Amino acid sequence: MLNAAHLYDVLDQVTESVIVRDLDGRILFWNVFSEKLYGFAKDAALGQPIHELLTGRHPHSITGVERLLTERGNWEGELYRTTASGLEKKIEVRWSLDKARGTILEFGRDITSLTAQEAEMQIASHRYRNLFQAMAASFWELDFSDVRRMIGGLLASGVTDLRGYFADHPEFIDSAIAATKILDVNEKTVQLFGADSRDVLIGMSVDPFWPKASRPVYAASLLAAAARLPNYSTETQLTSLDGREVNGLFTVCWPESHQGRGSVLVGVIDISDRKAAEMELRRSEERYRTLFHAMASGLFQLDTSGVQALYGEVRTAGYTDLSAYIDAHPDFITRAMDATIVVEVNDAALRVYGAKDRSELIGQKSSRFWAKAGYGTFRRALESGFVLGPTFEEETRHLRLDGTEFDVHFTINAPDGLRQRGIVVAGIVDISERTAAKKALEQLQSDFAHATRLSMLGELATSIAHEVNQPLAAIAANGSASGRWLARPVPDLDEVRAINERIVADARRAADIIARVRTMASKAEPDRAPLKLNEAIEEAMLFLRHELQAHHVKLTLDLAPNLPEVLADRTQLQQVLVNLAMNGMQEMKRAGTASPSLTVTSWSPEPGLLAVQVEDSGPGIPEAHLGQLFESFFTTKSTGLGMGLSICRSLIEAHRGRILAENGKHGARFIFELPALVDQAAAD
Repeated sequence: MLNAAHLYDVLDQVTESVIVRDLDGRILFWNVFSEKLYGFAKDAALGQPIHELLTGRHPHSITGVERLLTERGNWEGELYRTTASGLEKKIEVRWSLDKARGTILEFGRDITSLTAQEAEMQIASHRYRNLFQAMAASFWELDFSDVRRMIGGLLASGVTDLRGYFADHPEFIDSAIAATKILDVNEKTVQLFGADSRDVLIGMSVDPFWPKASRPVYAASLLAAAARLPNYSTETQLTSLDGREVNGLFTVCWPESHQGRGSVLVGVIDISDRKAAEMELRRSEERYRTLFHAMASGLFQLDTSGVQALYGEVRTAGYTDLSAYIDAHPDFITRAMDATIVVEVNDAALRVYGAKDRSELIGQKSSRFWAKAGYGTFRRALESGFVLGPTFEEETRHLRLDGTEFDVHFTINAPDGLRQRGIVVAGIVDISERTAAKKALEQLQSDFAHATRLSMLGELATSIAHEVNQPLAAIAANGSASGRWLARPVPDLDEVRAINERIVADARRAADIIARVRTMASKAEPDRAPLKLNEAIEEAMLFLRHELQAHHVKLTLDLAPNLPEVLADRTQLQQVLVNLAMNGMQEMKRAGTASPSLTVTSWSPEPGLLAVQVEDSGPGIPEAHLGQLFESFFTTKSTGLGMGLSICRSLIEAHRGRILAENGKHGARFIFELPALVDQAAAD
């Protein structure tokens, strides 16, 4: 074994600069070639800081490369150093750190005088080595020489159809794979294919990495080589040393610089994550498709790219409000319908529209399915889409394939991702039976309300008779008086005229009373119109004037002025008011209330909302009954049907309002709320 002195003697014979320095950079050994290269004698160099002695510099700083040396344990590159004569030279150095001994070994050579071509080749080689190692893709350099000889043997033996031969003799491909040896790999290959180091892979056959299922890819690469193609690329599956499946984009090429060397370059980009994502996407699409076709409601996938183009026209025209644009261009709705195309439907949609096959629906313009009564809904759906509303739903009218109209619950789901691709999903639920049932229920409620009004009129028969008798008696008295004035020798015509005016007024009064009774007793369809709430309250209380007097009930009207109108059926609203007031009077009479009173109040609790309160001074509502008052057939009266309050609730809810009961300070309190006319119009 050589000792240090003998080793230094050997290094003095090396035709490269060899320098040993400590970790502080002070020179410990300086061989003979270093003296020749830098012009400093050994004695002058020993003990000197190397970078100060040689004025070393590097484009990224000496400190930077020293740090890399410390981190990696070795470094190689190019430095600029100044000789004893002041000449700057370009030096290629290789540094190796020995931490145990606290030394750094340097080999260096002068590359200042290299020709431009040699310098470029060296730079290219350096770049290639860095690129080869640093790339995130796996790179292999493979020895292909034995395989070339095997192919040459086939051709020499008369084989002309290599593709057919490979298909008939798969064992040849197995042999070719076994004969392909690894010359070099980069670090990504070591990592991706589960090796401990590059040394483990170099010299190995590629056979362990090629599963049986992927061997046709190897055969295809041989055919590409025989056809003198510059490269061949495809997706395939390889196997790591630990048995993992590696999905890769495989590329093999035959560079001109490698011709005659019998080697090929192979690149493998790991696409396992992408493959997994694609598989999950396919599974997700399959789940979506299965769900799409299994849904009980009809589903349409619509191509709305044409509508997006129409939206673009609107914005180009300077409109930000689609409603205003449609008002100015009413044909926009039909254009948008024709631009919306059905691209997919589910089984339920076939049943809903009476189609036998998807082809009857797919490719159709959506205008094929919209009844005229549904155009308002389509317009509102367009307006929602214009402002990128993700969902829209409304009950509307559609057309079956045979042209019959039917009621549907129409929904649109259009998340941003789908809408940007010009796709929306529309849901259709046939609600014809529900609509018919709703109409039947409304008719039944109307019948009950009518029956209740007749029952109420029966209870008010005495009051009605009294109200009618008053103007009739006045008419009779005034008629007799008029006759007497006319029978005088000189008739007082002015007095007769005044009496005649009173007769006409009383006749009109009687006619008004009869008209109100007829209205209450009629069974006409509900007719909602703009209505002043306070006027309706005052008219309803006229029905009760005699009842209030007969039972000595004090009526107080506390009506807020300037309330907005409501959209309501006057008869139905007055029925609610009369019913609530009658209930209060009857309860006060049954309880023997000493000073019975009834207060009717109107006000606006918040913008867009009106409220009416009917409060009595009776015994109030038992706590046990509060939750049952509005249930059908619930009553506390011995002769009651239990329908009055239930019908009141139905009528108020039909007006998009709500009614509630509670106990006030002294008696029962009923409150109902209705939306103001502006808000109802917006809802409609």
